[in-house]
Amino acid sequence: MSRAKPTSGFDRSRALLTRLGWDFTSERLPDFIEQGVRDQLTLGAFLETLAETSFREEKRVKMWLKHSRLPVGKTLESFDFLFNRSVEREKIEMLATCEFARRRETILLLGPPGTGKTHLATAIGVKAVENGINTLFIDADDLIDWMRRMKDPALQGPPRRLRYLSVQLLIIDELGFLALDRRDAHRLFQLVNFRYERSSTIITSNKSISEWPAMLAGDEALAAAILDRLLHHCHVVQSDGASYRLRQIEHQLKLQTGKARVVNDDAAD
Repeated sequence: MSRAKPTSGFDRSRALLTRLGWDFTSERLPDFIEQGVRDQLTLGAFLETLAETSFREEKRVKMWLKHSRLPVGKTLESFDFLFNRSVEREKIEMLATCEFARRRETILLLGPPGTGKTHLATAIGVKAVENGINTLFIDADDLIDWMRRMKDPALQGPPRRLRYLSVQLLIIDELGFLALDRRDAHRLFQLVNFRYERSSTIITSNKSISEWPAMLAGDEALAAAILDRLLHHCHVVQSDGASYRLRQIEHQLKLQTGKARVVNDDAAD
C-alpha cells in the first residue's frame, strides 16, 4: 500500500525517527511534544528528555515484542483497508488505543481465511506492547497442546507460571480450523472462564458465532457458556471479502506471465 510522503517538518521528523528504528518514539512524538510544552522545557532539556525516554522505551518495546511471539511486520500502518473494505478503520483505530485491554474486554475477529484477521490481531498486539501491556500471541492448536499437558490448566500451579492464564492480553489465532473434542473444548472453557473479567483476550476464527457449537464438540451448553463470557464485554470485528494471499498469488502469476511473454517476444525477434 503506497504511503504519502511527509509534507511538514513534523512529518519529516517522524519519518526520520522511523528510519532510525525508533518506531515507538515516532508514534508517540505528539505526546512528547505536548508534555514538553506543559513542562515549559527548553529545546535542550526537551531533546535530552526525549532521548532518555526514547532509548529506555525502545529497548523495552523490542524486548517485549520478542517475548510476545507476535509475528513480525504486521502493523496497523501496513494493513490495506482499501482492499478489505468490510473492516471499519475507525473501529480498529479505536481498539488500537488499547482501552479495551485496560477495561479487560475481549475482541473477536471473525471471517474467512486470508482476509486479514491475524494481521489485525497482531497489529493491535503491537500497539498493546507499545502501551505497556504484557502480550502473548499463540496459535490455537499450540495453545490446546499446552493445556493438554496440564492436569487442570486453570488451577494447577501459580498462575504466573502459566503465561496464557496470567498475561494481560492473550491473542489466540486461528481458532476453528480443527474441531475440538469434548476434553479440549472443556479446556478452552477453563481458560476463558479463568481470564473472564481478569484480563483481555483476542480470538481470530474462521467460524461464525452460530458455528461455534459444532466447533466445540457439538456441545451447545458448553459453547453457550464460553460465548456468554467472551461476548459479555466484547468487540466483534467481521472481516469478509477476498483473500489477501490469493490476491498476492494472482499478482505473482501475472508478473510471471508477463515476463514469459517478454522472453518469448524477444526470442521471436
